[in-house]
Amino acid sequence: MRIYTLAENTSKSERFGSVHGLSFYINANGQNILFDMGPDGLFWENAKKLGVHPEDADLAVLSHGHNDHGGGLPVFLKENHTAKVYIRREAFEKHYSGAGNHYRDISIPKDMDTERFVFTDMVQTIAEGLTVFSNVTGKTLIPDSNRVLMKAWGDSMCRDDFTHEQSLIIEENGKLILIAGCAHRGIVNIQECAEQITGRPMDAVISGFHLCIPRTGEPVAESFICEIAAWMKEKKAMYYTCHCTGLEAYKVLRRELGDKVEYLSSGSVLEL
Repeated sequence: MRIYTLAENTSKSERFGSVHGLSFYINANGQNILFDMGPDGLFWENAKKLGVHPEDADLAVLSHGHNDHGGGLPVFLKENHTAKVYIRREAFEKHYSGAGNHYRDISIPKDMDTERFVFTDMVQTIAEGLTVFSNVTGKTLIPDSNRVLMKAWGDSMCRDDFTHEQSLIIEENGKLILIAGCAHRGIVNIQECAEQITGRPMDAVISGFHLCIPRTGEPVAESFICEIAAWMKEKKAMYYTCHCTGLEAYKVLRRELGDKVEYLSSGSVLEL
């Protein structure tokens, strides 16, 4: 399995662009998979520099309905003419980030060819060895950074419940890999759900952990990060993080977990 980081907040070198967002290109089980598309067309530019071709992707998965993950979806649909996009129906609700009277619309574009979309169930096999799921009900170590994220509720707003969020399990050569976007429901709960679905522990987890506050970039409490690290330390999985984890929170995770956690930047290529 090979995973290319096409878009992320940082870059491996000056050759690759960076942006607040996330996109992966994955080769697994004979399939070419695009997981998230970042906020714009940067994922496409970096893909070409890495020698991969999203126009040949067999399918795409959108992790949730925020524009730093799905803003590049129109670019993908324009350039790739065949791939289905697996997405939660709730991803097209209106989503906002902010506090007080200052909210920013972070919704994904709506004026697209919906015939290419497959609206997913709570647990759904989408191809051989590929399962998406959104039935995460656990409430352990949910990041406080969610407090500034809202969704439309009639003519008003309410706290986002993240029913639009889904994650991907890849099974290849006996290994189980969990890939999430921002882990708004908490990476602990998401991983536990994945292991309940498969009946086996994950071998690797790749995700942003949402450990910094949107817009300000400030990390959540260090004690909270350490609690997550202590939980991870007891698990079999290797952890690869990025994006909404934030570099300050990553430093804490690295201090606590050592080589059990690594950071992925634009231009990174990971082989598992």
